[in-house]
Amino acid sequence: MSWISIINSGMILFLVLAKLQDYGIKIYITAWFTPIYIGIVVLMVFFGYLEDKAGFYREEVKETAKRNPYFKEIVERLDKIEKQLKKI
Repeated sequence: MSWISIINSGMILFLVLAKLQDYGIKIYITAWFTPIYIGIVVLMVFFGYLEDKAGFYREEVKETAKRNPYFKEIVERLDKIEKQLKKI
C-alpha cells in the first residue's frame, strides 16, 4: 500500500470524526485522532503482511496476467519454442 493511501485514510477519518461532532456526538478530535489513526495504520500493515504471506497478491497478479493479450502471445510463443526444442 502506498503512503498516499495511508494519508488519504487519515484525512477521511478526520472528516468522519468532524462530521460526528456536527451531529452532536462529543468526540475530541485532538485527543482521539492520533491513537485511532495509528491503530488503523497498524491494522492495515498487519493485514497487508498476512495477505502477502498467504500469497493472495501473487495469485491476483497471475490471474490478471492471464487476461493480458500481450502475455498470452508471449506464452504461446514460448510453447511453440518448447515444442520445437522437444523435437530436436
